[in-house]
Amino acid sequence: MDRLDAPVPVPVEDVYFGKYRILQRLAAGGMAHIFLASIDGPDGFSKPCVIKRVLPEYANLEAFSRMFADEAKVAALLTHPNIVQVFDFGKIEGQYYLAMEWIQGQALDRVLRHAWKSHFPLGQRVAVDVGIAVADALAYAHSKTLPDGTPLKLVHRDVTPGNVLVSRDGIIKLADFGIVKSAVNVERTSVGVVKGKYAYMSPEQITNRELDHRSDLYSLGIVLYEASTGRRLFKRDTVEQTIVAATQVQVTPPSLVSPGFAPELERIILRLLEKEPDARYQTARELAMDLERFRAAQQWTSGGRELASLVTSLFPADTTGQHATALSAFGSSPGSGMSGGSIPFERTPSPVSRLPPPVEERTSPTMRSPVAALPVSVPVDLSEPPFPWPVVLTAGAAACASALFWYFVVV
Repeated sequence: MDRLDAPVPVPVEDVYFGKYRILQRLAAGGMAHIFLASIDGPDGFSKPCVIKRVLPEYANLEAFSRMFADEAKVAALLTHPNIVQVFDFGKIEGQYYLAMEWIQGQALDRVLRHAWKSHFPLGQRVAVDVGIAVADALAYAHSKTLPDGTPLKLVHRDVTPGNVLVSRDGIIKLADFGIVKSAVNVERTSVGVVKGKYAYMSPEQITNRELDHRSDLYSLGIVLYEASTGRRLFKRDTVEQTIVAATQVQVTPPSLVSPGFAPELERIILRLLEKEPDARYQTARELAMDLERFRAAQQWTSGGRELASLVTSLFPADTTGQHATALSAFGSSPGSGMSGGSIPFERTPSPVSRLPPPVEERTSPTMRSPVAALPVSVPVDLSEPPFPWPVVLTAGAAACASALFWYFVVV
C-alpha cells in the first residue's frame, strides 16, 4: 500500500527532559522516540530543536551504548551547511539522547512521491541542485580529520532519498550518520553484517566487501538517477529481486527513460554508477565541480527558490504547521529507500537469488545500529519491509541437511 503521509505528530503534555521542554512526539521507533522540543531562556527566549531519546531498555545494553556514543562522536565533528547539525549528547535519568537542529521541510523521497503523484516531475535541474549540495556535504565528511589530524575515513553508507532533506527555504541537508563507518568505530564493525538500504547500496556494499568513500558516490548516483528521471533504478517487488538487480548493475541510460535527457548529465550519472570503484568519480569534490560546470553551461542559477516553491506547493502547511514538520526517524526501514513504490520502475523479470540476502543489523537488540542518526523535521514511514524468512529458512535447511550428510559419512 502506498503510504504518502506520515503519522500526525502526537502532542504531549508540557513536560521537561533535562533542560529541554518537550512539545510534540514526532515519531516512535523500536529503539528510540523522536520529539520536537525547545530550549527556553529568560525574557521569552525559545530555541526549537529535535531530541532523539533512546528507550531505557536499550540504554543499558553495553554494545548499543557504545554505538550510540560513536554516533555522537562522529556527529560532533561535522559542521557543514549541508549536514544536519547535532549539538548535544548526554544521558538523563538512564536515557541517552541526541539534540539536533530542527528543520521545516521534507525528505526527498516524499518530495519525489508527491511530485510524481501530482504529475509534476522534478526533472534535471532539481536533481543537479540536490547533487551539488549532497556532493559538497560528502566532500566535507570524507575529508574530515580527527582533532589530532588523523583522517576520519568516514563513509556514510546510507545515502538515500530518505536521508536527503529539503527545507521549506530550499536548503538541502544530508542526514543519518547513524551507521557511518569511520576511524571512530572501525574496530567495532561487525564482520558479515551489511548495513544500509538494499536499493541504494553499491555493489561492494551489498556483497559485504571492503568499501571506501566511493561507495557513497555510487549511492548518490542512484539518488540522482531517480530524481532526474522519476524512475526507480534497482528497487523491485521483493527484497531478493532488489538484491539481484543491485548486484548485477544493469543501468538503463537516463535518455532511454526520459527523452531529451541532457547528454552531459547522463555522462555524469553513468560515471557515478560504474560497477568498479576505480571507474567512478574518485572524490565528491570532483563530482561537485562537474555538476557545477554542467549547471553553468545550462545557464541555470541555484535552484533554492525553485525547491522552496516546490516543497511549499506539494506540502502546504496547515494551521498547526504539522505538514511542514518532518524527520528522518530512528529505526526507519532498512532495505527500502522510498517506501510505497509510487515512483514507477520497470518490473523486468529477474532470477530469484540462490543465496540469502545480507543480514542487516536489526536482528538482535545488542547488535542494532542507531539508524537515522540525524533526525530533523521530515515525516517518516516507520513500517518495516517483510523480512525474507523463506530464503533464510531454505538456506538454513540446506545447511542442516549438509551437516547431517557429512556426519553420517564420517561416522
